Amino acid sequence: MPPELTHLSYSSVSAYLSCGQSWYYRYIEKVPTPTAPELVFGSAVHNTVERYIQTKQPLLDVWNECWAAQVAKEPSIEWGAATPEEFANDGTRLLGNAKVQEALAAVAATCGESPVVERRIEMYVPGVPIPIIGYIDILDGQGVPADLKTSARSWTADRAQSELQSLFYLAALNQLGETVPGWRFKHYVLVKTKTPQFQTFEHTHSLGEMFWMMGLIQRAWQGIEREVFLMNPDSWKCDARYCGYHHLCRGQSA
Repeated sequence: MPPELTHLSYSSVSAYLSCGQSWYYRYIEKVPTPTAPELVFGSAVHNTVERYIQTKQPLLDVWNECWAAQVAKEPSIEWGAATPEEFANDGTRLLGNAKVQEALAAVAATCGESPVVERRIEMYVPGVPIPIIGYIDILDGQGVPADLKTSARSWTADRAQSELQSLFYLAALNQLGETVPGWRFKHYVLVKTKTPQFQTFEHTHSLGEMFWMMGLIQRAWQGIEREVFLMNPDSWKCDARYCGYHHLCRGQSA
């Protein structure tokens, strides 16, 4: 087992499958990288929506608090040509949109008086000696899990259906004895286009898909255990704009 590796997460498995070399720098070597402002923005929007669902406080008041807290939390944000004020204004425009606010109020209503957000789950996969840990963003009143995303572009139904994260959450809940009605899953996507959008996608999965996903985790673990950390130079993420370890690859650090 790699040193100090006590658990996996859905995001770490996904990162390994995307680029083993990048995963190695992040999880084994722990090479620090600057934080992209888009990630800070996404986390702040995510925290805002969850707190709003829990407290029903005015949405923009919650946004201002969550944005300030997220910026203060990140020690090395690489703003580039952008400014914190620009991102703060983007959040105000997105979360101040009347249709977005109406949609979020409807989501909050489905969660009832005792909303469940950031539900921690553990899943154990045969052949993998450490747990896979994750956090479900929202569980509605019927026990249907949902994930929150912030996107610069609109999603399609096909993209939502193909997301592997939903399989992980459904399989973990099933392993805990909490079978989701109809194997349903929801994606809530806040789209920060010129005219902000709130998209909802609901889809279903099968038990066979979940077993396939567990097999994928098994194969990822076998690669990690054998210290197979392959580069993926054909990926769109293999770019200095998207990978904080790009300068260490392809001979560029020499």
